[in-house]
Amino acid sequence: MLTQARPPGRPGRCVRRTERGSALALVPAGFLVLILLGAMAVDSAVTYLGQQQLHDALTAAANDAASAAIDNATFYSSGRIVIDASTAATVVCESVAAQHFSQLRHVRLWVTTSGRDINVQGSAAVDGVFGRVIPGFATRTVRASVDALADSGAAGGGNAGGRLEVSGGLHTPSCSGP
Repeated sequence: MLTQARPPGRPGRCVRRTERGSALALVPAGFLVLILLGAMAVDSAVTYLGQQQLHDALTAAANDAASAAIDNATFYSSGRIVIDASTAATVVCESVAAQHFSQLRHVRLWVTTSGRDINVQGSAAVDGVFGRVIPGFATRTVRASVDALADSGAAGGGNAGGRLEVSGGLHTPSCSGP
């Protein structure tokens, strides 16, 4: 017959050891991690909103350029759509400068015209809210790219078959953003 040895102490009772206070030391560390994750989420949201603001500004500027850079004299005399790339770059520059950015700094623009397409690319710096405390995380760079298509599709029997001629190529506007 096998007998089991019992631990010393009272017969029939288990000895339970408790270590009180060990979890209490981890609470401040967990709270610090929670605060850091919240700060990262806020800075990521600010960066995302800055990118959306840049994208919206470039969309408006590209649409303005697609309509304002068309040479009216050529269009009404021959029915052709001619886009001047330098005029398109100027219109993009003026359109972006007219918008008031709340979070974007050092806005840089590039305008490319090719065929019926006007491509506007931009980059800007966005300041972090909590990242300013950590070296290297104070600002983040956001980029956006937008295409606008100049179309001659007129409703009501207009010259729907007009040709598009683009003069120029890559232009970097000389304007500087806010």
